Amino acid sequence: MKKVLVCRTDGIGDLLLTTPLMHELALAGNEVYVLAGLYAGTLLENNPDVKGIIYYNKENIKFVQKSVKERGFDAAVCAYPRYEIAAMLKKCGIREIYGTSRRWYSPLFFSKRVNISRKKSENHEADYNLMLAPFIGNKKASGYFYFPTEEEKSRAADIIKKLGLNERFVIVHPGSKGSAWNLSPEKYAEIASVTAAETGADVLITGAASEKEIMAKAAAGSAADKRIKVLDESLAVRDFAALIGMSSLVVSCSTGPMHIAAAQKVKTFSFFPPKEIRHISAVRWGALGNKSVIMELNPDGETPDMDKIKAAIKSLLEL
Repeated sequence: MKKVLVCRTDGIGDLLLTTPLMHELALAGNEVYVLAGLYAGTLLENNPDVKGIIYYNKENIKFVQKSVKERGFDAAVCAYPRYEIAAMLKKCGIREIYGTSRRWYSPLFFSKRVNISRKKSENHEADYNLMLAPFIGNKKASGYFYFPTEEEKSRAADIIKKLGLNERFVIVHPGSKGSAWNLSPEKYAEIASVTAAETGADVLITGAASEKEIMAKAAAGSAADKRIKVLDESLAVRDFAALIGMSSLVVSCSTGPMHIAAAQKVKTFSFFPPKEIRHISAVRWGALGNKSVIMELNPDGETPDMDKIKAAIKSLLEL
């Protein structure tokens, strides 16, 4: 058994797409710890594959380094290659440091270099993460792993009751914080109105605290249709995840809530760039392990056909 540190310090979706690696490492009998970002890292709490979480803070790298060194890791897998993290792992004296062979600093810090390149995006991100740990064998990802607590589920149920949502409700998440190709808020408003009118399901507009204006535009139909509601309170990320887990469908672009939904087997309808733009396409970043529909956006900015969107949503809700 090895004591292994998995390093993935970027966003929510990125971290969830690393949980198949954590799972396979744990299945192979390793003790798994994770170096994760302050915000996304909480999603690993209650995960039976993860022995412990070290929260990465680039403003206090010396404290992080001390925390890593104290645990005496046998190996580290650098799933999110960053110079400062690779250098820190080397300073901690970890003998087996796995990472891509393609970075200029790879020979300096990675004692176990894996010849993979994400540049062509020929595989799913979850599979790229698994490739970085060849000592567990040739594995393929079939889904992610996320474990809400009973308390979180109870709080989510309270929010659903407070908002007056029916048991079957659809989350429409119009924001992306600029990280992905997306529709306009006005188009999401149209989707929300059509979904409520055509399926009878309630619709909940969600977003980050910084996306209030986008949410308001997406909720334009709420005055005319009381089935369209807005989540206007800020939730801790795990409470929001539990709320997503109780929904029937999540409509969004390629963003964290899509991955949170898929990790809980909630259906997703997602907008992505065409597969030719591979580094941000669904080939690499699509939902895993759930029932999902992906609609590719036109690079010329042409608006997606609402009849096709309506048909896809009805199909996912099995109407």
